[in-house]
Amino acid sequence: MDAAEYRAAAERIVTKDRLSYGAIRPEEFRKAEILAQLAVSAAISEATQARGTEPAQR
Repeated sequence: MDAAEYRAAAERIVTKDRLSYGAIRPEEFRKAEILAQLAVSAAISEATQARGTEPAQR
């Protein structure tokens, strides 16, 4: 998945939960939070690849 797909998945969880329950259930919030974190990581990776640079090796 790329950053946009992770972000969309997180938004779907939050939107569906709000429409169904009125409030976001903790377990669904955690899933959305994880997907959002993956979206950020994927976006950073995509930006690094677009610049044509590799992250520093240790």
